[in-house]
Amino acid sequence: MNTQTLSPRQQEIVLATLHECYRRLKAADITPKEISQDGFNLMFKSAYQGITKNH
Repeated sequence: MNTQTLSPRQQEIVLATLHECYRRLKAADITPKEISQDGFNLMFKSAYQGITKNH
């Protein structure tokens, strides 16, 4: 993802989504290396939907 092409608002949403993903990983006691790319993609999509629903 090229963050330079995102608006400041979009950058804020992406950062909030990543923060939520890492919060979920920590809550599940899983390191980022222990989750598959597909698993992270699903989690990111879920977190993104939650973040955008709240904003």
